[in-house]
Amino acid sequence: MTETTQRGEERIKQGVDLENVEAFLDYAEANPADVQFELGAVGTYEGRAIHTRAKTGPYTLGGGEIDRVAREYTYHFGGHREVEEAVGFVDPTDRREVIETALAALAGCLNAAVSMSALAQGVELDELETTVRIEWDPFVFLWLEDVEGEDGAPRDMFGDLQVEIEVSGEDVDEGTLDEIREWTGRSAVYNLFTLPHRCEPEVGLK
Repeated sequence: MTETTQRGEERIKQGVDLENVEAFLDYAEANPADVQFELGAVGTYEGRAIHTRAKTGPYTLGGGEIDRVAREYTYHFGGHREVEEAVGFVDPTDRREVIETALAALAGCLNAAVSMSALAQGVELDELETTVRIEWDPFVFLWLEDVEGEDGAPRDMFGDLQVEIEVSGEDVDEGTLDEIREWTGRSAVYNLFTLPHRCEPEVGLK
């Protein structure tokens, strides 16, 4: 192995060129407006209760829209077949369930935050697995309870969000685990889940 090849391998970790990352971070720090995102999705009702065809595609980065055919992902949402059958659906099906999909996105984003933080801090990870769980009471969704409680506040449909992260690596120890607990706060979807974000749906005629 030549010295040049060895240096090249040393600078590439977990599929990332560390020199390029450092250059990008320097650019982002100097040009924050260029790395701001606006992300979105569109859900179209399919004429069958709870069934939606959702799409993600164009997004905005640094004020400019990026729209590529390869960026168009389609998701068919619905319910669990057993639940549809119990509720009374004709010909029940088994589709992606929206809450589970949101939890999967959270697990993926936590892995993203931890893995990128590990690169930044020089921590070598061999394995990383995140499990996310939450209890859901569907009574508000089913119109068996009002949206607001007696105090006028919206009812919370969910229990506590449970997150378990398991990691391994040659130099991973208890101190590393403490660091990883802090790194979870760098996850965008974790931020979206756990902090209040104002939302007032706009409803109009189509």
